[in-house]
Amino acid sequence: MVNKRHNGNLLVHLGPKLQAYPEELLRQRRGHDGQPEYLIQWSIVGLEEKAVGSSSASSAETKPENISMWMSAEEVCASCPALLGKRKVEGQWVKEEKAASPFAADVPLDEASLLEMKADVRSLVQRAGRQMAETGAPESSILNTIHVLSAYASIGSLAGAFKETGALDLLMKMLCHKEKQIRRSAGKMLRALASHDAGGGCYCSVPLRRCS
Repeated sequence: MVNKRHNGNLLVHLGPKLQAYPEELLRQRRGHDGQPEYLIQWSIVGLEEKAVGSSSASSAETKPENISMWMSAEEVCASCPALLGKRKVEGQWVKEEKAASPFAADVPLDEASLLEMKADVRSLVQRAGRQMAETGAPESSILNTIHVLSAYASIGSLAGAFKETGALDLLMKMLCHKEKQIRRSAGKMLRALASHDAGGGCYCSVPLRRCS
């Protein structure tokens, strides 16, 4: 694999006829460690070699395919700094001197990203509810959904979305689940939500209720 640069961004050769390059920064979020993460859209392009004459060849690009990948700030700076720089210029990211401070994780989400992530929360809560209601549903599927929801629960701006979607009742059911891992994961999500509910007591009161 040979990596080159394409318009300031990383160009990754996946094989003799396949390459990928970062194309667009879609949105940002706060990761499990509190640091910002970026959703990068990568274009995968196949190269079709055509012989020209007896000793030379040219390449024609086929229709590209896109994949999206969450990346850390360090990975974005290393592979596609031009995309991060563009977002800074557009004012959707903090100034460089603020990003270097220990409070960089408190960067607010832009409105479009916030709306998308709220929709994600609603969809995930509904999915988790269906999985909990299904008889014989694989516990691994429920855990996968809980883990994704927990990542969103760590973002303070989304706390309201969890309340609006009935996540409180869902958490109560999870905390009473027979599977220990599901109860433990639900507890972690509860603590993440409670950290955004200072003084409210909305989420903190859940563990005090008895499971039926």
